[in-house]
Amino acid sequence: MDAPITQALNGGGPLVQAQDAGMITFGSAPLHGGDLLDAMTPELVDLIRPGLTPGAAGLLAAASCPALDVVLTSASSHAHWDDAAKALAVPLTREHLRRVTDELATG
Repeated sequence: MDAPITQALNGGGPLVQAQDAGMITFGSAPLHGGDLLDAMTPELVDLIRPGLTPGAAGLLAAASCPALDVVLTSASSHAHWDDAAKALAVPLTREHLRRVTDELATG
């Protein structure tokens, strides 16, 4: 589900349009209720940020999207919240996020 991220990286799409209109943008369920965790290979996690859990890496990629102000998420344990906080402390740069989306596109 990297299309909204790619669109925002390219300066377009609904997130950029909403932000340009003065709206606060929200992303909900960035891991699609955990369904995307199966797509988080060790190589993809390492590309996003080595040392993170798959869930934290996926959350970091989604939360680093340009024009996204808030990411709504939940966690099943205190440890998962700690992982999320650690991951989100330093968002990915646009260049790094572009490398991730380019890798996803080549699949």
